[in-house]
Amino acid sequence: MAYDILIASVPVIGSYFYTYALYKIGLIRKTLHVNFWNFIIGLAFLFSGGAGFLLLILMDMGIVIPITPQLFYGHVEVGITLAIVTVFHFHCYWKSSLEMVFMRKKRTRT
Repeated sequence: MAYDILIASVPVIGSYFYTYALYKIGLIRKTLHVNFWNFIIGLAFLFSGGAGFLLLILMDMGIVIPITPQLFYGHVEVGITLAIVTVFHFHCYWKSSLEMVFMRKKRTRT
């Protein structure tokens, strides 16, 4: 089965850069951009992770249903797109990502 990585990823990446550009030119706030894409990444993870978990259960039980190939295809497509957007998201916000991972305290200005 061939996967259409570009067909799935280009609109999402384009949308990401569009909202990022809106944030950079000051039409939307950074928090709106970040929260919107955190929500999209969360939804994509729920779909991809949920589909993967369901496929794992079906495979473990030896159950083959007609929707299994389409579910697997969607699972992989959304997972690839999710991974690409997550890389862009971490790249744009690597400082706050490091603070979250290492639990560093923010410096207060006096």
